[in-house]
Amino acid sequence: MSTNWKKITRILAAFALLGAIIACGGSDDDSSGGETTGATTTAEGTAAAQPGAAAGGAPQTLQLGQPPASMQVPIPPSFNLTIATAGEYQIDATGSPMDPELFVYQGDELIEQNDDGGDGLNSRIVRFMDAGTYSVRVVEHRARPFTAQVQAQQLQPLTPVGAITVGQPTVVTFEDFPLLQRPRNDRAAAKAITFNVAAAGQYTCTASADNGRDPKMALIQNGQMLEEDDDSGEGNNAQITRQLQPGNYVIRVWDWIRRGDMRITVTCNQG
Repeated sequence: MSTNWKKITRILAAFALLGAIIACGGSDDDSSGGETTGATTTAEGTAAAQPGAAAGGAPQTLQLGQPPASMQVPIPPSFNLTIATAGEYQIDATGSPMDPELFVYQGDELIEQNDDGGDGLNSRIVRFMDAGTYSVRVVEHRARPFTAQVQAQQLQPLTPVGAITVGQPTVVTFEDFPLLQRPRNDRAAAKAITFNVAAAGQYTCTASADNGRDPKMALIQNGQMLEEDDDSGEGNNAQITRQLQPGNYVIRVWDWIRRGDMRITVTCNQG
């Protein structure tokens, strides 16, 4: 069976499991909502929700059998978020009992979106972001009015669990994640190890996993994600080959669908 077919099979299985979990969950249809909100962003990067005017206007009439009606759809309520230094950031939108959804843009480019990455129906985005100005846009998943609370914060680096010596394998052990408590983002599923590069040159780092797992790997320096990989190595192995300058780096590893109960072996070689 090819590697791609194995991954497709795993994806279908994961979706089937997710569907079963959702089917067993509650519904938020009986909830009532308030107004949409605007916000300001503090120097610490926290967006505080403030009352604002409800979006939209009086309903138009859509006539059966008539030519298409035109409607000007506004940009959803948004925050301007300025990132001063590259790093890993977390953006949360809460609106219980409603279902908020987050979109992060830089200019006209959609950087990332999320629906249920936080607790319950809340949305959460965790990602590395370069310095710059971003637009954080908020909608309700089912287009209902609601009050959103939106917050942004910079995250501290993960505490390393080991260090890599060039040419020697480093084993990273992961505990088991209970099925209904699997991490909802890559950071929560990952562990970090340090990698000190003494001499400039080309380096190849490979991550392999036991127990049928499929590792992902990220190379990070000074708060910047330099590269991320899943299957560039043999089989399901992750592999990054890159010219590196002397300095301190961090390598993160995790399973691509965020499972635990495994060991990932990382080896970095020069040349």
